[in-house]
Amino acid sequence: MKYNLMPLKYFIDVVQTRGFISAAKRNYVSETAVSSAIKKLEIDLGQQLLNRSAGNLSLTPVGKVFYKRSVNILTSYNEIWHHPDFHPNQLLKIHFLQGLENEAALLTQKLPNNYQVSFDEELFDNSINRLLNGDYDLLIGFQLAFINNTKIKLFPIKTVSFDLIFNSLEVKKYHENLQELAKNSMLYMQEWKSTGILDIQTSMLEIYQQDNWTYKQISGINSFASACLNVNFAGGFSLIPHNFSLPKKCDNIHKFSPQHLLNKFEVVAALNSGGSDDLISLISKVTT
Repeated sequence: MKYNLMPLKYFIDVVQTRGFISAAKRNYVSETAVSSAIKKLEIDLGQQLLNRSAGNLSLTPVGKVFYKRSVNILTSYNEIWHHPDFHPNQLLKIHFLQGLENEAALLTQKLPNNYQVSFDEELFDNSINRLLNGDYDLLIGFQLAFINNTKIKLFPIKTVSFDLIFNSLEVKKYHENLQELAKNSMLYMQEWKSTGILDIQTSMLEIYQQDNWTYKQISGINSFASACLNVNFAGGFSLIPHNFSLPKKCDNIHKFSPQHLLNKFEVVAALNSGGSDDLISLISKVTT
């Protein structure tokens, strides 16, 4: 039985950051260490996980399945270490989408003192299904993720703004004409789709494109951290929550807060509509 989960972590980070160099920077190891670990992983599995070609990195069909399983495995592993001596009736498991840890903390501060709380970050891909399956109690996310989903009950927490981030060297080349730079640049956006109900990316783009903001083309990514790393090391631009903390070593970022992205995104607490009435009542009270 294999106990070392770091190759899975490296693999996930390569996928999320779209490269071996950026994944190595995220883990403070060499590119060779990441590449070797994933190569050994492929040998052990007897399957190729990544298509590697110059300037292009993509998942094989097997890699797509293995990526989702790897995310679930690491998420479950991390949950093991949260409150190993907890009392289930007093524990509230709050998960949040990336960039919304402050909103999760804001909600928690309003809870009665007798509640123990555990936190974890969720990738959007499987977060709604995990919520409905009872893997955790509530999910902090953007309202756009849950619109028209009758299985989910929503409680507003706060309205947040988004910033645009650019590569600071490219900003200088365009003499700080950010709209012109955006027009000629790659836009990195999360590939957020809910369960066939709403394309979040499309809705976010509609808001972004107000006031004549455009882009050259879009590259789908899995996280705000991935967007920051791509912009910092490869150029282009992205949208990130106003209070999102940049990853370490992202020293080449120019942040801009356009007026049309101020207070346009509602953050909510999402609960299973068929879940505990007591929990629904509690969250209703603390968010009123």
